[in-house]
Amino acid sequence: MPQDDSAERLVIDDLTSEAFWERRPTDDEQRWLAEIAELSAEPFVLNMQLRGDHEPTIEPILTRDVDGWRANRYVGEIRHRGRVLEIRPRLGTDVITGWIGTILNVQVLPNAAAHSTETGTVVTQLLAALWRASVLTAGQHALPRTPTKVSTTGLAVRGRLDVAAAARRRAGGHRDVVSTRVVRSYDNAPARAVLLADRYFGQRLAGDRWRGTRLDEQMTVLRNAAGARPAMPTLHQIRTARYSPITLKWRRAAELSWRILNDDPLRVNAADDSTHGVLIDVAELWEMFVLHCVGLATERPVRHGTTEHVSGHLARSAVDPQRTIGNLYPDVLVGETPIDAVLDAKYKQLGGRRGVDREDLYQLHAYATTFQAPIAALAYPEVAGDGVFGDGVSMQERNSPWQTDHSGLWFQTLPTERTACVDNLRAWLDQR
Repeated sequence: MPQDDSAERLVIDDLTSEAFWERRPTDDEQRWLAEIAELSAEPFVLNMQLRGDHEPTIEPILTRDVDGWRANRYVGEIRHRGRVLEIRPRLGTDVITGWIGTILNVQVLPNAAAHSTETGTVVTQLLAALWRASVLTAGQHALPRTPTKVSTTGLAVRGRLDVAAAARRRAGGHRDVVSTRVVRSYDNAPARAVLLADRYFGQRLAGDRWRGTRLDEQMTVLRNAAGARPAMPTLHQIRTARYSPITLKWRRAAELSWRILNDDPLRVNAADDSTHGVLIDVAELWEMFVLHCVGLATERPVRHGTTEHVSGHLARSAVDPQRTIGNLYPDVLVGETPIDAVLDAKYKQLGGRRGVDREDLYQLHAYATTFQAPIAALAYPEVAGDGVFGDGVSMQERNSPWQTDHSGLWFQTLPTERTACVDNLRAWLDQR
């Protein structure tokens, strides 16, 4: 994607205080950042519906504390009043795309393009990775072929005879008959949305290698059926298309494609007073990455409490035992009866002056107590230099576990690469 030369661009990293930005914002930019902080992140977040129908957590794009402005859980671009705020992942693009690949069990970047310099901006790469992973996941078993009714006029019946139409033909002096049959076609609303999104990214990423062989083959099949420039489908057409259990994932891929095309988050012209952009919820990706790594690290049942609504309660009424207060939905539960371990993923820094947030500490203690789990942990991504000791290990992690009356509480950083993360979690779970 070409850089936007018509707008000023402020580039920052997520979860990084203003004091550590490449440059300090001017007074005018300070006022502009305050306006962005007032915006709701919800219209800009593309979560790819990794959690199914669960509503994502929405937090402010920016917050301000004693260290100045700080981006929160999102990476992406917000274009507001002629300026661009670009929030890059402090862990790097390759780490985030690796999480996406682990979550959806697909290779997000093709081998040929893994180290290619022919790429667009960081935001373009991440958005393309989300879209590519969604399409590859949908196409693991079948392409989005849907049934279409086709009428044929001729001397032979193909399918079922259309008596009414044939009678009208005969009344008009024709000797042929009309028949109908149902054929499966790749020319449908979800396929057209995906094809248009592929064209959208093709215009912004140099070369064809970003697709990879598998995606390129799928797009060729769909393009041969729907044409190189298909008509833009409506969201209603995408949602009401007929899907089989095998092709149901194409609905999510098509809805994501439609959202990208409709919002056009990567448009070049930002030199106006409009506000638009795209944000990727990295905290949610980290949570799902940890969940999948736990599943690979143990043969015990692993549940995602947030989406499966596996909840506990802080308190129950002594008068009416059916009434409870304080529902708790931990990110990861290991085991069923009894619960062996509870984990909560935190896309934050562990160590330094901030340490463990008080509300996170209380939350972990409540999880351990409510679910009677012998071990419970807050899991943070491992980042070099986050700790206060020379080896990068924070005081909270170095002294884990922290013993309560019934549980051991752990504060630990996990590797951001899948194999190392699985090994780390397997060793931790073996302490049960």
